Amino acid sequence: MIRLANERDAEAILNIDNEITLSKATTKFFISSPSELSYDVNEVKEKIKTSLEKNNLFAVYERDGIVVGFLVFKRYTYNRLHHAGSMGMGIQEEYTNQGIGTQLIEYLIDWAKQQENLEKICLGVVSVNERAINVYKRLGFIEEGRQKNQIKYEDGTYSDDIVMAYMLN
Repeated sequence: MIRLANERDAEAILNIDNEITLSKATTKFFISSPSELSYDVNEVKEKIKTSLEKNNLFAVYERDGIVVGFLVFKRYTYNRLHHAGSMGMGIQEEYTNQGIGTQLIEYLIDWAKQQENLEKICLGVVSVNERAINVYKRLGFIEEGRQKNQIKYEDGTYSDDIVMAYMLN
Protein backbone atom coordinates (compact mmCIF):
# COMPACT_ATOMS: atom_id res chain seq x y z
CA MET A 1 0.00 0.00 0.00
CA ILE A 2 1.27 3.46 -0.88
CA ARG A 3 0.45 6.42 1.34
CA LEU A 4 1.82 9.80 2.28
CA ALA A 5 4.63 9.67 4.80
CA ASN A 6 4.18 11.05 8.27
CA GLU A 7 6.68 11.82 11.01
CA ARG A 8 6.14 8.39 12.60
CA ASP A 9 7.72 6.87 9.45
CA ALA A 10 11.02 8.72 9.95
CA GLU A 11 12.88 5.90 11.68
CA ALA A 12 11.86 3.31 9.07
CA ILE A 13 12.86 5.66 6.22
CA LEU A 14 16.21 6.38 7.86
CA ASN A 15 16.83 2.65 8.36
CA ILE A 16 16.04 1.87 4.70
CA ASP A 17 18.27 4.68 3.47
CA ASN A 18 21.15 3.57 5.67
CA GLU A 19 20.68 -0.13 4.87
CA ILE A 20 20.86 0.33 1.12
CA THR A 21 23.75 2.80 1.30
CA LEU A 22 25.78 0.46 3.52
CA SER A 23 24.98 -2.73 1.60
CA LYS A 24 27.76 -4.12 -0.58
CA ALA A 25 25.17 -4.98 -3.23
CA THR A 26 23.80 -1.44 -3.55
CA THR A 27 26.30 1.03 -2.07
CA LYS A 28 27.60 2.02 -5.52
CA PHE A 29 24.08 3.06 -6.55
CA PHE A 30 24.40 6.20 -4.42
CA ILE A 31 26.35 9.41 -4.66
CA SER A 32 26.75 9.68 -0.90
CA SER A 33 29.29 7.41 0.73
CA PRO A 34 28.58 5.32 3.82
CA SER A 35 30.65 7.75 5.92
CA GLU A 36 28.24 10.56 5.00
CA LEU A 37 25.10 8.84 6.28
CA SER A 38 22.79 10.62 8.66
CA TYR A 39 21.54 8.88 11.76
CA ASP A 40 19.34 11.77 12.85
CA VAL A 41 15.67 10.74 12.98
CA ASN A 42 14.66 14.33 13.72
CA GLU A 43 16.27 15.44 10.46
CA VAL A 44 14.07 12.96 8.55
CA LYS A 45 10.99 14.06 10.51
CA GLU A 46 11.72 17.65 9.51
CA LYS A 47 12.10 16.65 5.84
CA ILE A 48 8.72 14.91 5.94
CA LYS A 49 7.05 17.88 7.64
CA THR A 50 8.65 20.41 5.26
CA SER A 51 7.72 18.30 2.26
CA LEU A 52 4.05 18.30 3.22
CA GLU A 53 4.07 22.04 3.94
CA LYS A 54 5.60 22.87 0.56
CA ASN A 55 3.23 20.62 -1.43
CA ASN A 56 5.99 18.24 -2.41
CA LEU A 57 5.55 14.48 -2.25
CA PHE A 58 6.96 12.14 0.40
CA ALA A 59 5.33 8.73 0.04
CA VAL A 60 5.98 5.36 1.64
CA TYR A 61 5.21 1.82 0.55
CA GLU A 62 3.87 -0.39 3.32
CA ARG A 63 3.65 -4.15 3.34
CA ASP A 64 1.88 -5.83 6.25
CA GLY A 65 2.02 -2.55 8.18
CA ILE A 66 5.78 -2.15 7.76
CA VAL A 67 7.38 0.63 5.68
CA VAL A 68 9.62 -1.12 3.12
CA GLY A 69 10.14 1.69 0.61
CA PHE A 70 9.84 5.43 0.10
CA LEU A 71 9.81 8.04 -2.64
CA VAL A 72 10.53 11.76 -2.36
CA PHE A 73 9.72 14.42 -4.95
CA LYS A 74 10.83 17.99 -4.42
CA ARG A 75 9.75 20.74 -6.75
CA TYR A 76 12.45 23.23 -7.67
CA THR A 77 11.93 26.58 -5.99
CA TYR A 78 13.45 28.98 -8.54
CA ASN A 79 10.76 30.55 -10.73
CA ARG A 80 12.45 29.45 -13.96
CA LEU A 81 12.69 25.86 -12.72
CA HIS A 82 9.38 25.62 -10.86
CA HIS A 83 7.78 23.62 -13.69
CA ALA A 84 10.05 20.72 -12.68
CA GLY A 85 11.34 18.85 -9.67
CA SER A 86 13.51 15.89 -8.72
CA MET A 87 12.77 12.52 -7.23
CA GLY A 88 14.65 9.98 -5.17
CA MET A 89 13.64 6.66 -3.69
CA GLY A 90 14.76 3.70 -1.65
CA ILE A 91 13.49 0.17 -1.14
CA GLN A 92 14.64 -2.38 1.43
CA GLU A 93 16.84 -4.95 -0.30
CA GLU A 94 14.63 -7.91 0.54
CA TYR A 95 11.69 -6.20 -1.21
CA THR A 96 13.43 -5.29 -4.48
CA ASN A 97 12.42 -6.93 -7.78
CA GLN A 98 8.79 -7.10 -6.64
CA GLY A 99 7.43 -4.09 -8.55
CA ILE A 100 7.47 -1.73 -5.57
CA GLY A 101 9.69 0.82 -7.31
CA THR A 102 7.45 0.77 -10.38
CA GLN A 103 4.36 1.30 -8.22
CA LEU A 104 5.97 4.20 -6.35
CA ILE A 105 6.97 5.91 -9.60
CA GLU A 106 3.52 5.38 -11.11
CA TYR A 107 2.06 6.92 -7.94
CA LEU A 108 4.38 9.89 -8.39
CA ILE A 109 3.42 10.32 -12.05
CA ASP A 110 -0.31 10.21 -11.21
CA TRP A 111 0.23 12.71 -8.38
CA ALA A 112 2.39 14.97 -10.56
CA LYS A 113 -0.27 15.16 -13.28
CA GLN A 114 -2.61 16.72 -10.70
CA GLN A 115 -0.13 19.45 -9.71
CA GLU A 116 -0.60 22.89 -11.21
CA ASN A 117 2.07 23.86 -13.76
CA LEU A 118 4.24 20.82 -13.09
CA GLU A 119 5.67 19.58 -16.39
CA LYS A 120 8.75 17.50 -15.67
CA ILE A 121 10.04 14.89 -13.21
CA CYS A 122 13.85 14.74 -13.05
CA LEU A 123 16.22 12.25 -11.48
CA GLY A 124 19.85 11.30 -11.33
CA VAL A 125 20.89 7.67 -11.45
CA VAL A 126 24.33 6.12 -11.17
CA SER A 127 25.31 4.25 -14.33
CA VAL A 128 26.00 0.97 -12.48
CA ASN A 129 22.36 0.83 -11.32
CA GLU A 130 21.14 -0.89 -14.49
CA ARG A 131 18.02 -2.31 -12.84
CA ALA A 132 16.77 1.17 -11.94
CA ILE A 133 17.70 2.59 -15.36
CA ASN A 134 15.64 -0.14 -17.04
CA VAL A 135 12.63 0.61 -14.80
CA TYR A 136 12.87 4.34 -15.52
CA LYS A 137 13.07 3.75 -19.28
CA ARG A 138 10.17 1.29 -19.20
CA LEU A 139 8.05 3.93 -17.44
CA GLY A 140 8.86 6.60 -20.04
CA PHE A 141 11.87 8.44 -18.61
CA ILE A 142 14.46 9.52 -21.15
CA GLU A 143 18.17 10.10 -20.69
CA GLU A 144 18.93 13.80 -20.98
CA GLY A 145 22.62 13.74 -20.19
CA ARG A 146 25.52 11.93 -18.67
CA GLN A 147 28.34 13.21 -16.51
CA LYS A 148 31.25 10.88 -17.22
CA ASN A 149 33.22 9.62 -14.21
CA GLN A 150 31.25 12.01 -11.99
CA ILE A 151 31.25 9.64 -9.02
CA LYS A 152 34.56 8.42 -7.62
CA TYR A 153 34.31 5.59 -5.13
CA GLU A 154 36.59 4.92 -2.19
CA ASP A 155 38.24 2.05 -4.13
CA GLY A 156 39.29 4.42 -6.94
CA THR A 157 36.70 3.27 -9.50
CA TYR A 158 34.25 5.62 -11.22
CA SER A 159 30.64 5.71 -12.37
CA ASP A 160 28.73 8.12 -14.55
CA ASP A 161 25.85 10.18 -13.22
CA ILE A 162 22.94 9.89 -15.66
CA VAL A 163 20.31 12.63 -15.76
CA MET A 164 16.85 11.38 -16.75
CA ALA A 165 13.43 13.01 -17.03
CA TYR A 166 9.76 12.25 -17.54
CA MET A 167 7.72 14.87 -19.40
CA LEU A 168 4.19 15.18 -18.05
CA ASN A 169 2.69 17.06 -20.99
